Amino acid sequence: MGLPKSTYYDWCRRHGDRPEGLRDQPAGPKAPWNKLRPEEEQAILALARASPELSPRELALQITDAGSFSVSESTCYRLLKRNGLVKAAEVVGFAAQKEYHRKTSRPNEMWATDGAYLKVVGWGYYYLVTVLDDYSGFILAWRLQPDMTAASLIEVVQEAVEVTGPAACSS
Repeated sequence: MGLPKSTYYDWCRRHGDRPEGLRDQPAGPKAPWNKLRPEEEQAILALARASPELSPRELALQITDAGSFSVSESTCYRLLKRNGLVKAAEVVGFAAQKEYHRKTSRPNEMWATDGAYLKVVGWGYYYLVTVLDDYSGFILAWRLQPDMTAASLIEVVQEAVEVTGPAACSS
């Protein structure tokens, strides 16, 4: 047959004298190792229905802590979503309005700051910090900073104060 002796004896060791054991069979396990069994899915769904206030993360923790099996938060979420048990996100606070209640009526009445990080090839990440006048949208000051510390932001705000003058800030 042209087989190595080790292969022949390995077959004999595993299958004995049963000829059906020598037929080609697909390698690997029959079911994926990370797929939930039906009884595990039912346990998750039962706990979710019994405790609807629990998030997918809390469900996964409770099931894993109970020691029956381990399941990830994302798997719990997908199972709950597939079964229509995902609750809508709770909005804490208040809904956004279409426009500001107190609109600016003159320049320098209110300033806004903004920061964005940029990758500078060969140098790394830098932060573009800007100070804008809310009324006109005019950029009062900007600077490319190496970090987003309070000192870096204060430098840009101080530059805006120097451009507009101290009278603009006191009114």
